[in-house]
Order: sequence, then structure tokens, then C-alpha cells
Amino acid sequence: MYFHIGPNVSHYAKAVLDEVFGAERFVNEIVWKRQSAKGGAFGGINQHGRIHEVILFYARSDSWVWNQQYLPYDGEYLSSFYKYVEPGTGRRFRLSDLTAAGSRRGESGGPLLVNGDKVSPAPGRHWALGLRSGETVQTAMHRLVKEGRVWHEPGKMPSYKRYLDEMPGVPLQDLWTDIRPVAPQGSERLNYDTQKPETLLERIVRTSSNEADLVLDCFVGSGTTAVVAEKLNRRWIACDLSRFAIHTTRKRLLGISGVKPFIVQNLGKYERQVWQAAEFPASGGDGAEAARQRELAYRNFILELYRATPISGHAWLHGCKAGRMVHVAPVDAPVTFADVKAIAKEVWKAAGTGAGAPAKAGADILGWEFAFELNELARQVAAESRVDLAFKKIPREVLDKRAVEQGDINFFELGALKVTPKQKKREVTIRLADFLIPIDDIPEEVRKAIKHWSQMIDYWAVDWDFKDDTFHNQWQSYRTRKEPKIELEANYAYSQPGKYTVVVKVIDILGNDTTKAIEVDVR
Repeated sequence: MYFHIGPNVSHYAKAVLDEVFGAERFVNEIVWKRQSAKGGAFGGINQHGRIHEVILFYARSDSWVWNQQYLPYDGEYLSSFYKYVEPGTGRRFRLSDLTAAGSRRGESGGPLLVNGDKVSPAPGRHWALGLRSGETVQTAMHRLVKEGRVWHEPGKMPSYKRYLDEMPGVPLQDLWTDIRPVAPQGSERLNYDTQKPETLLERIVRTSSNEADLVLDCFVGSGTTAVVAEKLNRRWIACDLSRFAIHTTRKRLLGISGVKPFIVQNLGKYERQVWQAAEFPASGGDGAEAARQRELAYRNFILELYRATPISGHAWLHGCKAGRMVHVAPVDAPVTFADVKAIAKEVWKAAGTGAGAPAKAGADILGWEFAFELNELARQVAAESRVDLAFKKIPREVLDKRAVEQGDINFFELGALKVTPKQKKREVTIRLADFLIPIDDIPEEVRKAIKHWSQMIDYWAVDWDFKDDTFHNQWQSYRTRKEPKIELEANYAYSQPGKYTVVVKVIDILGNDTTKAIEVDVR
């Protein structure tokens, strides 16, 4: 377990970690020098420049995976010790003793023939040649001479030639001064505030895991851990509360050549359930009445953030705003087509009937998750029942007290996606024909730069055989610095005839997902 933290609070963190895991589980405090020297003035107080961060290393038991890492030898060490260069090959080497302390009887302590010269170890020493199976001390010496590993001048003791290119380097210590931060203009830079260099995570992953091991990063941020684990052939799990972090990580992983399939799981409903129970406690225990109280408090909270007025007396309608009815979906279920039909029916009945009722039949549906194609299906409902419906995503930021207190809550409308499928025998072509998100949701400076609807798409993917379980990225196109344009067409050839569900997922420039499902009959 590696915990990266700033030096100003590392001592507090260590006290907590000692309490949680046990002080005996502490292994190392690693100091990472992430910056070069800088000025000492800070906040008007003269001080030494802050150029390091701290990584606390803990292990769960007395044994753990350990792959020793090494650093290259510095120039002074090389010039002092590896000062010989072999003619022809240019290989640098140093001379090591072929004897060890301690007197021995027999061949180990007696004279040996080296290039025809009889040589004996110094008094109080014996030959140390590393015998192979079946070798005598003399035959081992002959082998080393034949292999060119013995340096011998007539009349002098022979030495062992230890080549520099066979040495691993200097064992890594707990002061890391050789890893630079992500360069401001480097290809690795993602403009993510807490981004770490891949070389830092590569060192950690290599040291404490083997291929096929599982690496977990609970605060993945820009995705460096997952990317490094993928490149080093480790399995990985990456988590983050930030939708932007997950989107950044997903897009970054797709940039790896030969990346293995992975899935993005949204476990939000469990977190939302815990949040709802904690934020909206109810009297009367855990019965039906308590659940009703919690649900009512939750809905009123969302309505307040949406700046809508709560209403009562309806089964599906919970508020009213700007002449439109408002529905607030529960925390643990997506908005379905059946829900939409029931809401539309009730909106039509409520329109123009009494104080506070809207003059026209319109409703905003607020939900955490929405069923596939809901935007397209809503048009059908609107045409049939003459109800104007809008779908707004409840942002995850409502779970963040600081975001709520700062008023930084925006309910984005779902995008409308138009897809044109073409089929020729077993080959299916999917083309993005149009994509719209409410223009008011886009920052003005970004809005001015948009010349074509495709610029509102940051990334899109296709699951050619959706099984009504998990979306699999079987094809994708996304923007990069080098390739700012995305492809608008994807092709796939099915190996077997049959009926398939094709799901297209679009991630817009705001980070929202829009999906559309298409049925194809391959013959």
C-alpha cells in the first residue's frame, strides 16, 4: 500500500495509518524530489524551497512482493571502479578478487594453473570461483579463463573481470531524485491538477507487483496508475468520485496500443442510497413511514437545488418551475419508458387545473440514470400525448456538500443522438448523423468555437453485440492533440447470422453519456 501525500500533512497521515494498519506494518517513508530548486519566499515568509513530496509505504504482513529496483551508477563511481575497457568490444569492467578470506586444505587452498603459471592464494585466503556441478577448482579456473573472465599478468594474482553491462546498478533507496514531474508542454501532460508522472507509478508497480497481479487505485485522478498497470501487463481496478477523472482515465487507456478490453462500472446507486439515508434521517426506525419521510426530504432537496416549488397530490409529479411540472426520480432506479408514459399522462391531466398548475402540458424529468434511447422515445410520447418533456441529469455534485454550499450545481439536459445504420450482408455500418445538446449548457467560450455538431462529441464507442448487461467498448473513436477530429463511421462484420443489439455510446464535451440502441438482423 502506497500513500502519496504532501509533506505538510504527512505526519498526521502516518499517525492515522499506524492506527488503522498497525505501526508494525510501516515499511518506508519515501521522499520524492519532484521539483528543482526554487525561491525560498513563500507567503511573505522566508523559508527553504519546498521541492519534495512524501510517499508512505505499508505492507499487510511480514512478507510481500518485492522486486528490487536499481539506479544507474553515477559518473564518479564508474570512473573510479569501472576504469577498464576491453579492446574490440568496448565493454567496461572492473577487477574483483578470485579469493576469499579463510584458509582451506586441498585444492581450494593450493596452487592452480592460470595460463600456464602456477598461482597460489595469499596466506589466510582460499579460491572462491563458484563451482558448477561436477567441477573441480582447477577445471572451474580453466572455464573462467576460456570464457575470458580472468585478468592475469604473469607473476601477479589473477582477478575476475566484472562487466558493467551485467550489473543491475545501485539498489534503489528511499530518496528518489531522478523522477521529474510531468512536463508542462510534454506529450504526457493532461492539464489535470494532481497528475503524476508515469515513471513514478511505474517504479511503484514494478517494485510491488508481478505480471497478472491486481493493482487498485482508489483515487485514480488522471488515470496514471491504470495506464501504467495496463502497460506492465497487470490487472487493475481504478476508482474515482469525479466523472471527469473517470472520463479522462478511460480516454487515456484507449490511447494505449493493444489495450485489453475493460469496462466502466457506475456503482453510484449504492453510494447514493447511503447518502440518502445519512442526509435525510427519518423518525420511526426503518419502516415504510421512515422510508417515505426520507424520500420526501430527498425530493424536496433536489427541487430546491433545481429552484422548483414542491407540490403534492400527485403520484408522479413533485414540483413546478417556470410553468412546467417537475418529476424527481429515486436514487436507486433509472428513468424508464414506462415512467415517462405515466408522467406524461399525469402532466396532461394536471395542466390548467387549479392554482399552481401549468397552463401548458410540459414537464422536466430529473434523474440520475436514464434508459437507453429515452430522448428519442420521449418524442414519440410527446407526439402521442402532446406533452413537452425535457430530461435533466441530476449531477453527482449534489452529493458534495461543498458544491451545494457554493451553488455549483447544474442540471444538464440529455443529448439527442441520431444514428444511421447500413447493412450489406453480414457487414453493418454505423454512422453518426447528428448530435445535439442544449446550447445553454455549453460554456460561452467553447460555444463560439463550435462550427459543426461533431465538435460537441469528445468520444464515442460501439458495442456490436450488447447482451443487456455491461457495455463493452468493441470500437471507439476519440480526440487527441494530434488528431483533434473524430471518425463518424464505424464498420463491423459479424461471423454468424442472427439478431443483434448494437449500442452506441457518445460522451459529449461536458462529460455526459448519451446512448442509443439499434436492432440488426444479420443473415
